[in-house]
Amino acid sequence: MNLTTREETVLACIARGMSDREIAARLSFSVSTARKHREHLLAKMQLRKSSQLTMYYLARHRELFKKAGRILRIIHSRSGSANTCNGSRAA
Repeated sequence: MNLTTREETVLACIARGMSDREIAARLSFSVSTARKHREHLLAKMQLRKSSQLTMYYLARHRELFKKAGRILRIIHSRSGSANTCNGSRAA
């Protein structure tokens, strides 16, 4: 499905769990405009819930998450321990 640049931006905000108020503040428009963007995306994709928009976003950008997963596995394998957190080893 083809989305405009603005729709992609709003969709990314929704996927990050932002409220209409937060989206409006971030993108410099009114709360009602943010709400309309959300409603339009739901209608355009024939979805009913914002959580479905998030799932759509994640599926659409799965390559980014695959790359992030590879990076995390590399970092994990270099750490030398499965019990590391923030660079410090668990006792």
